[in-house]
Formats: sequence, structure tokens, C-alpha cells
Amino acid sequence: MTFLDELKGKVQEAVDEQRGRLREISGFIYENPELGSEEFKAAELLTGELEKQGFTVEKGILGMPTAFSATYKGRGSGPRVAVIAEYDCLPGVGHGCGHNLIAASAVGAGVAASRVMSELDGEVVVVGTPAEEGHGPSGGAKVIMAEKGFWDDIDAAVMLHPASKYVAGSRALGISKVKMEFQGQTSHAAASPHEGVNALNAATLAFMATHMLRQEARRDANLVIHGIISEGGLASNIIPDRAVCDFGVRSSDDAYLDVMVDKLARCAEGAALAMGATVKITKRKLYRGKKVNGPLAEVLWNNYAAQGVQIRPWQETINGMPMASTDFGDVSQKIPATSSGIAVTEPGTPGHSVQMAEATMTEKGQEAMIVGTKALAMTLVELLAEPEKLKKAKEYFDGH
Repeated sequence: MTFLDELKGKVQEAVDEQRGRLREISGFIYENPELGSEEFKAAELLTGELEKQGFTVEKGILGMPTAFSATYKGRGSGPRVAVIAEYDCLPGVGHGCGHNLIAASAVGAGVAASRVMSELDGEVVVVGTPAEEGHGPSGGAKVIMAEKGFWDDIDAAVMLHPASKYVAGSRALGISKVKMEFQGQTSHAAASPHEGVNALNAATLAFMATHMLRQEARRDANLVIHGIISEGGLASNIIPDRAVCDFGVRSSDDAYLDVMVDKLARCAEGAALAMGATVKITKRKLYRGKKVNGPLAEVLWNNYAAQGVQIRPWQETINGMPMASTDFGDVSQKIPATSSGIAVTEPGTPGHSVQMAEATMTEKGQEAMIVGTKALAMTLVELLAEPEKLKKAKEYFDGH
């Protein structure tokens, strides 16, 4: 048995010792769902647990009250590797994205890795990142952290996400928001419609023009456009003087994403001109696409496969079609980073749903959390025990 094998055996045992506590943590966050930027109970629970386990904890970092950084130092100086926690819920759904499991797994992996840090150089960092779903002033906390240089002092980062199958190295789409606010003129809808300027008609025309862009989209850029008319008038007998369209635009190509956002803006401008309305357009980039890292994905994949679970080959995953967006993409654009999916439910269960939330607390969901926690913990110690793998991940990051 090699030194690394011994370390991995110890951290797996450490996760097993925490089984009951990790169930309690994930259960508490599930039963006490908090929107992004408001996760005070979750942050208090997680930081309290890490302090109890000997971590040095900084709360409210970078001006975000529910963000934190918890560090456990090894025997000497060395690389800093991070595992990321999310703990915000969805409005009306609760933990339909399974952040209760993400939080518990990050704490569990960090604590398990800390048990062998006396034999390793470097540091393990558990990073608490609020509002991944984008709610409140801390919305997209990982982006804020990227902009303020937090990740510059981390050598690599890993995390997991609930899913219907085990994967490692998944991709993600960049996403931008486009808001179109049309202004017209009210008038009586029957007696004097000719004296009004129908803002809703302008919004509807913009909506249809945006829809027509899809046919011309680059197929390799994985473009997704989705939107709603969030305001369209107050009464059917009044010509609406205000209408608002809210769009999300996603792509795996960040540069192309900017091109498509500009095209949406032209759709709005053209629609306003055609209907005689005016329009205010607000563009806001949310999250960047995820930059894959083959060597890091391979390490994480091996630590899942070693536990005997069926997991899709990592080479297929990093080349697969990205399906969603996350502020973890901004982390991956700064440092070597990779994420994994754990099989908490059966294929076909929709994400962001009550069914997904409930699945996190089933026996299958809880056991998947333990598998994922072990894989994350083993990956942290592997990167510290064999720094050449961390070097390979950095070289891949720099070259891609």
C-alpha cells in the first residue's frame, strides 16, 4: 500500500465517522431553506461546525454577510486546495437544486482531509459561497470573489452537485441577462386606440424577433435563449404604456454570448422603432462558461470509480453538451477547477423541482452525498500528497 493509499483510506474512514453529522447538516439546511444572501442559519451552522473541527474561519468575507472561508493548515507551507459549499435555496421550491447536499459534502470533505494534514504540506480551504441562484446583493458570490481576487490565492478547487448520475468534469454555459423596458402612451383601447402607443405590441414584436434568432445560431456554441414578458399592462381596456421583457441568453462560447446579447438588443430597438415606442435596454453578464480541466477531472473521476459506483468516463463528460449555468464557471476561469455530479435520483427527475428537493433526503440521496464527500476528500489530499498532479492541472489550465 502506497502513502497515498493510506491517506485515502484514512479520509474515507473520517467521512464514515461523520455520516450521522452530515445527515444532520443536510437535513437542517433542507428544513430551513433560505434564499441567496439570506442564508444566515446555514452559514452559522457550517462555520460553527468547521470551527469545532479546528478550522480557522473568516466570516462575512468580501462584504458578503453569509460568505466564509475556513482554513486548515498542514505540517508546512504548500499549495492551497479548496472545496466549495453552496447553501441557498430556490424561491417557492426550497432545495430543488440540492444545495443542502453541496454544503454538507464540502464541510465533510474538508473535515476528513484535515484529519491527515499533519502528514501533508499545504492547506485545505472550505469556501462558503452564497447565492449561487443569483438572489440578493451577494448573488453569484463566486463571481464577486473572482472580481476581488479571492481565487488568486487558491491553487485548485473542487465541488459536487446533485444529479441523476455520477459524472466528473462537467461543462457549463455562460449566461447573460437582457432586460427590455418599453415605454408607450396610454389611451382608451376602444374609443381612441389610435392616440396610444402600445408598449405591449412592441414587447411582443421584440419577443418574436428574438425567437427568430434561434435559426441563425451557431450550433457548436450551444446557444439557449429563454425569456418572459414580465410586465404587459394593467387592464385590457387601456393601451399599455409599459411592457418589460426579461431574457436569459446562454452559450458555451463567452465571446459569442456577447454577440448574441447585442443581437437581442437590436431586436428590441427595431421593435420599438416599428411601434413608435421607446426602449431602455439593460445588459448584465451573470456567469462565465466553465473551463474544463482534464487532469483535475481525471483525479476526481478516479476517486469516484475507486468506490465502485458507475460513473460516465470523464473524457466523455468534459466533451459533452453543457446543460446549465453556474457561478462556478467564473472560478474555473481563474484557477484549475472541476466539479462532479452525484446520483441522488433517477433520470428524468427535473432539476429545480420539489421532487429533486425531496430526493436529497432519501436514502439514495444521502448515500450519494457520502460517496461524493469521500471523492472530494480523497481528491484534496491527492493533490497535496502528489503535487505533480496539481502541476499538470495548472499546465492544462494555462494551455487551454
